[in-house]
Amino acid sequence: MFNGHSLKQLAKAIVPPPVLNRAATARDWLRLITLPQQSFDSGNLRTPDTLLLADIFGSKEIAIAWEKDDDVIKNLYGDEDKMGGVNPGDRRALYYLIVALKPKNVLEVGTHIGASTLHIARALKRLNQDGRVTSVDIVDVNHPERGAWKQLGLPKSPRDFARQLECLDHIEFHTGACLDLMRTTKQRFDFIFLDGDHRARAVYQEVSAALSLLKTGGVILLHDYYPGAKSLYPDNATIGGPFHALERVRKENPSIGVLPLGNLPWPTKQGKNVTTLALVTRPL
Repeated sequence: MFNGHSLKQLAKAIVPPPVLNRAATARDWLRLITLPQQSFDSGNLRTPDTLLLADIFGSKEIAIAWEKDDDVIKNLYGDEDKMGGVNPGDRRALYYLIVALKPKNVLEVGTHIGASTLHIARALKRLNQDGRVTSVDIVDVNHPERGAWKQLGLPKSPRDFARQLECLDHIEFHTGACLDLMRTTKQRFDFIFLDGDHRARAVYQEVSAALSLLKTGGVILLHDYYPGAKSLYPDNATIGGPFHALERVRKENPSIGVLPLGNLPWPTKQGKNVTTLALVTRPL
């Protein structure tokens, strides 16, 4: 007799991946549209004209700082595009944004193996201030056996890497549901990076919660935002949740916009320069 798990495994074995993906997308969309409408206050968001992305990503000063910090991280962590980790080009973009915008309090949703966490922390350390990133994940990312770092063959946990990179003082690891933290914390943040549950229903709720935690002039950065829910890379893979979530958010509140970062001045993955990073903004 088949149980639920074995039926899922059987379906994966006999149903073509594109069909499974379409079914998952349809299920995700249905769950999104049945979710009660939430509040989206755009008042604290930046407008695109205040971000000056060309200046940020073209900064020679930040490039010099990046090369120094990236060399230190690569010597310990490596520069591979680990499964599920933020790719090297996106890590660089994140580092540039942190150094340029100089946030004091950063919230990261989705720690995983700590690829982005370490770059955020090193950028905060570079700023010579008491900046701090609170990184939350539903699982204990530093667990000695069940942490993703262990499963993927990394030699150290995110916490141990941070300690060796002398940036642990700039990180607070938190285990639990991100929405629980976001709805109970008393902190307010200058910069929020959403890279956790990529299902549309989850992203919709996370953006609402993030807006309520944002300081004036703050930044919300999305990962895995595929414009039009269309592929950007040769493997034709796509993640539709963030795009569909923001489509609903923008329909309900036209004062919220999305600014995909597009092509970066350096490689990201699969031989491309394009990134799935996108900023949530307040249109002019």
